[in-house]
Amino acid sequence: HPAVFEAVNKARGDNAYDPEKWSGYAFGLGMDRLAMILFEIPDIRLFTQNDLRFLRQFA
Repeated sequence: HPAVFEAVNKARGDNAYDPEKWSGYAFGLGMDRLAMILFEIPDIRLFTQNDLRFLRQFA
C-alpha cells in the first residue's frame, strides 16, 4: 500500500521507497492461521479474547 512507503520515507527522512517505483505483496501463515485450518476455527479473533475455555483446548 502506498501509505506504508510514505510512512517509511517520513520516518527515514528521505524518499528511498517511491510508491511509484516499488510495489510488493505480503502474506503470512503463522501458527494461529495454521491452527485455524487444522481445528476449523472460524474467526482468528478468538485467539486474542483470552477466553480460557477456548485456549485450553490447545494447551
